[in-house]
Amino acid sequence: MKTPELIVFGCLTPDNVVTADGECLPQTFGGNALYGALGARVWSDRVGMVSRYGTGYPAACFELLRSLGVNIDGVRHLGKAHGRNVAFAYRADGSRTRSFPASVINRIPVAERHRFIDTSLLPDAAERWLEFSPDETDVPAEWWPSVRGIHCATMPVAKHVRIAAGARARFERSAWIQIDSPWFDTGEKPADHTPSLFPALNAFLPSEADVAAFWPGTDLNRRHIALLDGGAEFVVLKLGAAGCRIFKRGQGLIAEIPVVDVRAEDPTGAGDAFCGGFLAGLLETGDVVEAARFGTVSASFAVQAHGLRGLVERSGEEATNRLASLRIAAIPVSSKGGP
Repeated sequence: MKTPELIVFGCLTPDNVVTADGECLPQTFGGNALYGALGARVWSDRVGMVSRYGTGYPAACFELLRSLGVNIDGVRHLGKAHGRNVAFAYRADGSRTRSFPASVINRIPVAERHRFIDTSLLPDAAERWLEFSPDETDVPAEWWPSVRGIHCATMPVAKHVRIAAGARARFERSAWIQIDSPWFDTGEKPADHTPSLFPALNAFLPSEADVAAFWPGTDLNRRHIALLDGGAEFVVLKLGAAGCRIFKRGQGLIAEIPVVDVRAEDPTGAGDAFCGGFLAGLLETGDVVEAARFGTVSASFAVQAHGLRGLVERSGEEATNRLASLRIAAIPVSSKGGP
């Protein structure tokens, strides 16, 4: 197994999904670490995954990753039952909810309802999340000399801070560090971590919904200004079916990238796959705009089939073709000005 040059930190969860049409999909293994690693693997054969799991999480997940060449030496068993389970239902507009209305619950067969208990809604959710989220101590020592890039999926903000600080202590500014949204952790305020987190990062890659939920009612332009002023070098705003927008400190909006035109069967994991693909593209090209195209292609494989199948069965030739199509569809922003 190759020593990784990029590593993805995140969580592993069984996924239980009800589609917008009311179909209860079979339980699959998932989690933001898994989708992020597979999104990077579209482009790179030197991907490492760092996570934690417990008894009951499917061993088939790790067998699959090994067969695909993803290094999982950074995945640690905690010696106890797996403590996290995810369940959500999609709405017709593509958004999703973990608090199922009665109309959704009534569609789920009685014998299947136990697996649709989302542990993020339980009283001890914060403790479970913190325990099963990795940090820099989970990285094998032999990985560090070859690491060129790190992606941190959504986890408790305290974990982001630890990972960023631990990584910078090892290689200062020589490696790229990015995180997804730090705002799911509603017990924390990002402003509290501005001095310790923002300056250590190269980029934030949140969704528009993540940012809007934390700053409700605030003008969109002000949100981006706040992030850039807080120390973020780049903000890559994921817009779902509308693509993404890229902002740079001192310049504002520098690019908009559309999505790849594929039939979307399942949006689960698309944002995480985007982040993994983005990091792989950044390490390959050194260009943030081009990296966003790589991420967009990874996301397109994630959405085109249920579960992991689109990413697992991705074609290298098709990935190259999709990347070329995005270059042709480039949207000029020079006349748009900054945020």
